[in-house]
Amino acid sequence: MQPVGTDSSSGVLVPLRVGVILSPPSPLAGGATSGVVSNPAVAEFCSALSSAMGVEVSAGVYPDYLALLDAMNDGHVDLAWLPPVLALRAASKGKTVPVALPLREAVEWFSAALFTREDSPIGSLQDLSSSSVAWVDPQSASGYLVIRAWMRSQGIDLHVAFGKEHFLGSHDAVVEAVLRGAVDVGATYAHLGEDMKGVRSAGWGDTKVRVLALAGPIPSDVVAASVRLPVPVIRFIRDVLVHKMTDDLRKACRALFNAEGFVAAESEHMAPLVDLLNHFEDGARRHISGIPPSVR
Repeated sequence: MQPVGTDSSSGVLVPLRVGVILSPPSPLAGGATSGVVSNPAVAEFCSALSSAMGVEVSAGVYPDYLALLDAMNDGHVDLAWLPPVLALRAASKGKTVPVALPLREAVEWFSAALFTREDSPIGSLQDLSSSSVAWVDPQSASGYLVIRAWMRSQGIDLHVAFGKEHFLGSHDAVVEAVLRGAVDVGATYAHLGEDMKGVRSAGWGDTKVRVLALAGPIPSDVVAASVRLPVPVIRFIRDVLVHKMTDDLRKACRALFNAEGFVAAESEHMAPLVDLLNHFEDGARRHISGIPPSVR
């Protein structure tokens, strides 16, 4: 396999490969570990990034995030779009380097919310007792991991609080299940106001709900680079995404990431998750996620 990043003899950039998870799991994978991506938004992003960097950029689709991280570790993927918790874990193990965070509505943060119907008899976390709950999926930051880690950090026994648990695969499905009474509570994302307290927007839209808990703030999904990439190349990628966006690249990022731009990933972005790291559950089991990181 040709080394990625730069040719050590000439210093010239060589082709880069981007790894993504598509939603729903792509039939292009055909049950295999990976395949060539033809998703229009991904292809548009690769083409625009290629033009902006002056280097060939291709992409591969992977069935789950652990397969994607394995590919990065093996040198088959140079750049990946990861949910924040997985990005933190990979970075803490020295496997990846956070490069940039997408900006949405001029912010790079969101929170995790546990909520119920406005007319629910559940008025607070203390009322949870074998309650049925809807989660997004086991790798979702706002829809599973963060709110559970925060509750555990507060001394709440999750085995007592929750009874039947459901993984529904999307934030919309979680909200629908709560609102129609199929489950007692659910977890989704929330964007807070400038005071970082009141909810400005959330997965439930304009519907009135009762918020039982908020955890965060959580950094947005992360564009991460393999540690195999030379540091100058990582800096170059960050510079292009953060400071040198072309019109085509901006359009492609809006289509793929639902983002109007990026900010450089800094240690303070990951600090809230680092504080909860010891309270996260073991996420080592392989899971095929149907949710792109942009809505996590």
